[in-house]
Amino acid sequence: MPFFERLDSSKSQLQKLVKDGNVQENEKTDPYINKLFSEIFTGMQGRYSRLKIILALADEPSNAFQLSKKLGYDYKSVQHNLKILEKNHLVEKVGKGYGNMFFISELMTSNLPTLLKVIEKVDKKLNTKKKYIS
Repeated sequence: MPFFERLDSSKSQLQKLVKDGNVQENEKTDPYINKLFSEIFTGMQGRYSRLKIILALADEPSNAFQLSKKLGYDYKSVQHNLKILEKNHLVEKVGKGYGNMFFISELMTSNLPTLLKVIEKVDKKLNTKKKYIS
């Protein structure tokens, strides 16, 4: 599936999550959070995977193995992306060892509208046609 289609699907899931979760949209977005989300979800390799992991965890807390099966991703890739998300306080790990469960953090939950704005900005940038001067 091309990146554009995957982004549209994820964007609509995120819009539904923000709407259904009754998350209040702040008038001002925190510049730190905006920069963090831009780096985590748009700037690095694996950005789409991390977004899908967040959406899956928002739907149902899971361990790395469950996520790899649900998303169809390699287990090691899921573990790597979970470490990045955990290091940046976007997911929380409960338990120890193989069966530890991951949940989206309060920081992530309270800033879902900011994530949606970041994703929409990328979507807009990807969907604008470039004009070349001849």
